[in-house]
Amino acid sequence: MPSRLFRISPFWFFLLLAVALRWGSFFISVIDHDESTYIVIADELLRGKVYLRDVVDTKPIGIFWVYALLNTVTGGSIPLLRLATAAVIALGSWGLYVANLRATGHRTAGYVAGVLYVLMNSVFTDYGMSPNTEHYFTALTIWAVALSVAAPHKRWGWAGFLLGLAFIIKPFAAAEAGAVGLYLVWHYRRDVPRMLGRGLQLVATWALPLAAVVAYYWWLELLPALWFYSVEVSAAYPIELPWYLRLKYMGDYLLRYSPFILCGLAGTRVQRKSGQREWLYYLALQALFVTTVILLTGKRFGHYQIQLHPVVALWVGATAGVVWRGVWQRRGVLVGLGVVAVGVGIGHGVYYWGRDPHPRAIADYLEPRLQPGETYFAINGYQITYHFLNRSLPTPYAHSSLLYLPHHKAAFRIDEEEIASMIIADPRVKYLVGRIDDPEADTPLTRQLLRQFRPAGIIDDEVRAWVRE
Repeated sequence: MPSRLFRISPFWFFLLLAVALRWGSFFISVIDHDESTYIVIADELLRGKVYLRDVVDTKPIGIFWVYALLNTVTGGSIPLLRLATAAVIALGSWGLYVANLRATGHRTAGYVAGVLYVLMNSVFTDYGMSPNTEHYFTALTIWAVALSVAAPHKRWGWAGFLLGLAFIIKPFAAAEAGAVGLYLVWHYRRDVPRMLGRGLQLVATWALPLAAVVAYYWWLELLPALWFYSVEVSAAYPIELPWYLRLKYMGDYLLRYSPFILCGLAGTRVQRKSGQREWLYYLALQALFVTTVILLTGKRFGHYQIQLHPVVALWVGATAGVVWRGVWQRRGVLVGLGVVAVGVGIGHGVYYWGRDPHPRAIADYLEPRLQPGETYFAINGYQITYHFLNRSLPTPYAHSSLLYLPHHKAAFRIDEEEIASMIIADPRVKYLVGRIDDPEADTPLTRQLLRQFRPAGIIDDEVRAWVRE
């Protein structure tokens, strides 16, 4: 699939591919509630609220700064926000192209890696279709590797800075930082002064974004809050999976992407130059680090495994892509890829069409009933409606699971009665909305609220509203 088959640059090629594959998901209001949380908290930051003081979630501040920028640029349009995620995926694919081109010397290896990365992110809902933190921080770690490990002239300073930015979006990026750091030690193993100098450069630039976050919270006198939500809350989460379920979790991933994995295995035995072997050894190291970080959480969220997509795509591109470059160069492959992309995009459109009407129905119901300055409280879900209605949150918690799931309430030390009293005492909160039948919502918080609000009507077949007495 060399560049002679088309006249556009790799980035624009990958962006067109990402849009063709993903456009069918651009118009549904909610694919996954994490994205809704990023959008709503970003809205709150743009209103002047402070993260970890006025509004709270489990993620570091980086992803909310990213979405505050995106909300500003796109005007908060859901389709444009989804397009922005497609562009970030294309940026990551471009980085994979550059990394494999530099490491193997073959453009085909780069194109295969970039194409696979887009495909892997554009098939399964929880493994890439739903925008999540992994899309944003992996784009940064991909370019960090392309500028350091894969590059003949290594830019350790820029690599460290990109890895630091990735870390303040999600600390899981420590896996790639650790792999790059260990590679640096090995690369300069015969030149200790350069190893120390380049290592200090990598660490210093990595620390810059983290230092900026710490300085920001120090200036706000919120360092205790930063420590509590960044360290103590994370440590308080229970480990949910025994070892055999963690193995199953990884097996699920390998089976989902088995066609690509098998292609990589088929090309692995070919004799390679020493530089190419070194690249494959590094990819194995990064895969080990990422897998370890993912498994340490004791959870099996599909979006965690998006972090494995770049290393799998690079490996397949560097093995099968190089071995079968004669096949990849055929014009029919590009035509077939276009047909698949358009077909998948249409399939997503059919799949997502009309699947989640409830947030729009809630917005349509509340918009004529809420006066300027008034808001509502969404019971156990539908947080994206705050964005649609441009209404502020009545509590610090955008993601409703923090108030309704026991392990979240325990980790965040949430007092349900205090939250209920806060909502009741806030005269701006005129309505409650929630599911007609939701056993998880039968908590002291909801029961206390419903004593102060009376039924107001049925919004649709799943959601009803209550109005303040």
